[in-house]
Amino acid sequence: MLRIALVSAFLPLVMTGAAQAGTLYVDANLTTGANDGSSWADAFQGPGGVQFALFAALPGDEVFVADGTYWATNTGSRSASFNLKNGVALYGGFFGGEASLAERPALGVAPSVLTGDLNGDDALGQFGDNSFHIIRTNGTDSTALLDGFDVVGGNANQGGSNNDRGAGILCTGPVSPRIVNTRFMDHRATFGGAAGYINGGAAPQFVNCSFTGGDGGNFGGAFDIAGGGPVVFERCLFEGNTAARAGALEIFATNSGVVVSSCVFKDNVATGSGGGGGIWVGSGGNTLFNNITVVGNSSVVEASGGMRNQGAGGTVVVNSVFWDNVGAGGAQGPNNQVTTSTNVTHSIVQGGFAGAGNSGADPEFVDLAGGDLRLMNTSPGIDAGDTALVPSFSTVDIAGAPRVVDSPFVLNTGTGGAPTVDLGAYEWGSGILQVRSGCVPSGASLTPQSTSANVGQAFTLDIATTFTEPGFGICYAGAVGLDAGGCGTVVPGIGEVLLSLVGPQLQVGLTPVTAGQGSFALTVPSGPSAVGTVFHLQAAAVTAAPIAEPIEVTELVTGIVEP
Repeated sequence: MLRIALVSAFLPLVMTGAAQAGTLYVDANLTTGANDGSSWADAFQGPGGVQFALFAALPGDEVFVADGTYWATNTGSRSASFNLKNGVALYGGFFGGEASLAERPALGVAPSVLTGDLNGDDALGQFGDNSFHIIRTNGTDSTALLDGFDVVGGNANQGGSNNDRGAGILCTGPVSPRIVNTRFMDHRATFGGAAGYINGGAAPQFVNCSFTGGDGGNFGGAFDIAGGGPVVFERCLFEGNTAARAGALEIFATNSGVVVSSCVFKDNVATGSGGGGGIWVGSGGNTLFNNITVVGNSSVVEASGGMRNQGAGGTVVVNSVFWDNVGAGGAQGPNNQVTTSTNVTHSIVQGGFAGAGNSGADPEFVDLAGGDLRLMNTSPGIDAGDTALVPSFSTVDIAGAPRVVDSPFVLNTGTGGAPTVDLGAYEWGSGILQVRSGCVPSGASLTPQSTSANVGQAFTLDIATTFTEPGFGICYAGAVGLDAGGCGTVVPGIGEVLLSLVGPQLQVGLTPVTAGQGSFALTVPSGPSAVGTVFHLQAAAVTAAPIAEPIEVTELVTGIVEP
């Protein structure tokens, strides 16, 4: 494989030229320009560009990295890593040419890949050349930021110097970097923690990250926390990982208050004795699992397909869902979901589980077989949690929608104040278009109900009405809150959106509208800032007198703008 050499003579130019800039630029695919990082046109080039930028960056700098593949070394040294720096924000996922972070496309559209595949032969099943650790965090605090990368193909398979753990990221000692919007994929470790290993009081934060396809050897298919500090996993996905003791996440010998919130654990496998398919906690405590969805995990030897608690006192599980997890021999009773000694409250556990506010009822996922773990409109998990135990930083769910939203169609059964949080990683109203029941049986409807809203897309919704209630006048559909009182709300990035009826059916006043048809048109903005915007559409009628107050007459259609 052809490499682009990292020429040592270039380093003085890096340090004296680009180091003064507030923003440094990297583009692996660029072949022209000054190669000094001062602009997109003169960005650091080649697979070594990210390392050049890290050498050059000073506290307060930002580094913008275009899509492409980047190595920590061109020498083949498996010990080389990308070392995060205090005060330096490393942002990936640009096309190249963006003027600000706000213009960066959605995660995954323009992937910036930090790879451990030094010989480019992973596709052939050759991993012996791969980096022990792709990212190191020596001496870093919370001002060290990694945001918007794919971290792929680490192979920690040798003993000594922690080279058998933490293939994706190694966090040891008093470090606390922030890792945001980053995907860890296909890592291997013989000891534990394929995606990451955390020890010595380290307290990194992982927000909106995913950890998939990891093989953690003995301990932790994705992460192994051994004596860590107050680690945070917020809005993260753990899927398709495996290890002997913890299919995805192991938390061992820590009393520092690890928090796992608004996360999904799906299809992870523990293969050994004492294993927990999704999660294993032991020899410590004070870990909070809040609003997690643990589904479809399995333990080959032990009963605990979902979570195994092996002596971890003070572990709290709240506002969560454990469903379809499988123990040895395919068993799916309550003890196959979570160990009976665990403090579980306000959660759904398949088969039932002792604890305040718990239920064994079907959570009614939108599509369990298809992996859509949002809650259906009639789910017993809606408005059923303990809002008081939601961490203060958990303001949105795993899809980026508001974390605590009251459904007007479900009776609150939870506690901790209104509105009441839902159970699991997804809050009601999150995700692609869902249909809600209308308040007034007027025969009005919006179609289609499955139109997806993508950036730059124009689409229409049609309304058909058959009103029989006297006193109703103009009918419209708009971006609303979660009930009629919010009709006409302006949607960020979209603006106020209304549906006007056409034809002679429209009448205003006390004479009832007996029939009406109309079309609603919306063009989603093309800028990336619209991605993630949640909107709500429904038809409503406005009384003629004395005050024009909107009343819902159709189902509420909820959507989120996708890339």
